[in-house]
Amino acid sequence: MKLSRWALLVAALPLAVGCNSLKEAVNSHKDEVASAAGKELKVDEAATMLAANPQLPPTPEFVRELADRWVDYTLLATAYAEDTSLAVLDLDKVTQQQRDQMIMGRLFQNSVHVDTALSDAQLEQAWNTQGPGVEVHARHILVRPPADATPAQRDSVRRLAESIRTQAAGGADFAALARQYSQDPSNKDNGGDLGFFGRGQMAPAFEDAAFKLQQPGQISPVVESPFGFHVIKLEERRQRPLGNDKEQFRQFVIQNNQRTATQKYVDSLRTAANVKVESGAEAQVKEMAKNPGKPVRGRAAERALATFRGGQLTAGDLQQVMAGAPADALKQLSEAPDSSITNILKDQATQRLLLAEARRRNLGLTQQESQDIREQARGAIRQLLTVTGIAEHRAPKGSAGNAVIEQQVREWLQQAVTGQRQLPPLGSLGAQLRSIYGFTINDASFQRVLEKIRQIRSTQPQVAPPAGQLPGAPPQGQPMPQPQAPAPAPAPAPAPAPADTGKK
Repeated sequence: MKLSRWALLVAALPLAVGCNSLKEAVNSHKDEVASAAGKELKVDEAATMLAANPQLPPTPEFVRELADRWVDYTLLATAYAEDTSLAVLDLDKVTQQQRDQMIMGRLFQNSVHVDTALSDAQLEQAWNTQGPGVEVHARHILVRPPADATPAQRDSVRRLAESIRTQAAGGADFAALARQYSQDPSNKDNGGDLGFFGRGQMAPAFEDAAFKLQQPGQISPVVESPFGFHVIKLEERRQRPLGNDKEQFRQFVIQNNQRTATQKYVDSLRTAANVKVESGAEAQVKEMAKNPGKPVRGRAAERALATFRGGQLTAGDLQQVMAGAPADALKQLSEAPDSSITNILKDQATQRLLLAEARRRNLGLTQQESQDIREQARGAIRQLLTVTGIAEHRAPKGSAGNAVIEQQVREWLQQAVTGQRQLPPLGSLGAQLRSIYGFTINDASFQRVLEKIRQIRSTQPQVAPPAGQLPGAPPQGQPMPQPQAPAPAPAPAPAPAPADTGKK
């Protein structure tokens, strides 16, 4: 009996592969881009919507963004047609991210203690180390090789720069040399004077060379940047006085100290729990990002991507985190280096570790706090239904309403693509609707959509409408309330440097 079962399993493997290939072949010819709750988005419909805005380049990412938004709003309109109270939703799941952030915040409040009292002397010392930093006043001479310079030509230009540098170091008037030789039109006539500038304002190589100069009058070695070859002279260095920025900087230092102490606490927990990423996890994350419409189920969902003492991060966990992510973000994730994905997995595993530690210390939310979050979510959903027009145009229940919803969502998306309506991503709300009703997105149809877009645009010249909010643009609002940590008061910015030269 055992032999028979194993034989059947082995025999089924080639057939399963064949079925998958057949499924892909069939899907590639289907006229369906997406389906949800008994409704469909066709290739021609998707192409017509996207072709209406010539500012949108025909790329698979924009097609996916449209398909994702179609699925989410089709399901939201369907759920509202069935029950205006949307009782089908589990608001605790919809607001899970907010709840987790509140719990972790409570853990930090109970575990991380920072002295927020700073004397004026301590603040002055912090200004000299954490403030905008030293500024330098410098001059430079720039000589540029031709854009298509040969190695010999580049060597010739470098030798000229070395010659200029020798003259400057020998005592020649630097301003006069700049007026004679520099090819930076923005400051040549004033002797190459760049004024004062701080870190982060110049090209890295130029900046490093300028800040290595310590004494006024010191001349740098020849420095190469993307702009050409530079010779730099230091005029003076200064630390801008604290002055009127005192209280703003005090808040910055306090919040920076809190962040530093919090990070130390997180690092200590992570080290003690031995957070590590499993072999091959990076490749699986990339595959999931490439195929966001393909659900991870069964054993695949249970596979550990990262582990820590007492817990793990599974593929199913990560899929929930990725649900509703914009297409361009998923594309970046699918192309990210393994080191970046490793850090993402460690961070996600660490978040689960922190939540476990908070539960161990009984730092969860009270019933009243949970109820308040649910009420906020209900209010946010009601506002979303009103702003998007779903509440105003409720479709009939059942099959009679399917055609109405399809027509409504097509109109809303068309208006969003051409900038006439806002349809923000639904995030965790959309993810739960998908888990309730189910959906499909047929990636194999995307190429047909792109071909149709090009065909439409080639035969129908259009005037560019306002840029659409739908694909690629940041959402204009969030459907779910998201807690925001207080933003740190920024350190006062250094005075801007004149344009051009080695400036970024």
